[in-house]
Amino acid sequence: MNKKPNFETAELNLLRKKFLHDWSALEYKYNPPSALMQEKRYAEYGIKLPFKIYYNYKMPFGFKSSYDLLFWLPHGGLGYKMPDSAEKWAEINSIPQKDMREHDKKLMDFYRTFSYEQLKAVSDWLGQISPNEMIAEIKRLNPELAHIKTDGKTSGISSPLIDFIQGVAYGFPPEDIQFCLEAPHEEFHKILSDTRFEQIRHGHIPAPAKLDALLAAEETIKQIETQRKSGRE
Repeated sequence: MNKKPNFETAELNLLRKKFLHDWSALEYKYNPPSALMQEKRYAEYGIKLPFKIYYNYKMPFGFKSSYDLLFWLPHGGLGYKMPDSAEKWAEINSIPQKDMREHDKKLMDFYRTFSYEQLKAVSDWLGQISPNEMIAEIKRLNPELAHIKTDGKTSGISSPLIDFIQGVAYGFPPEDIQFCLEAPHEEFHKILSDTRFEQIRHGHIPAPAKLDALLAAEETIKQIETQRKSGRE
């Protein structure tokens, strides 16, 4: 049975919650879930599809936002690591911001409100949760994801664990995540080269079975916009 990691003190527990809450809110502001934006876009045009575009999955280990998963990814062993000293962290913080995107500037300003010791405490806690534990808990809480394979044996992508977590974080539908993780290499890249998918701006590749319905929705939007333009002329 998976054991939920705990901070040693209530103070660290509060720190972890505040840090993840504020970090996720900032990331959400500058990088909102594309699937949710697309779902809202279709709703604005009165389009009803026979499937959901966006899923708000249940989160494990006390996480409140699905974006908490994005911050966990590297600390859970799937990416870069925290600098191993306060001095190295200070060097990172001293990087000039003039050439940074606004999003990156805001993130750096956010990080500077915490000490190195506080950031390391959050990182160490997150590092206690292994990828296998995280995925097992996500699947337990969200049965619609339980059947999806993350071993990469038939996958056309190189990082199925990361793609699974990111798919959940951004609220992609189960069938889309499954297609991305399980489609054989040749099939996956054949779909990627299909120019019809260029008309669908979801931020990811939807399952091929959805293509006709999504193309029809895009055509409806074009017709509505054409009518609106004609009415203004």
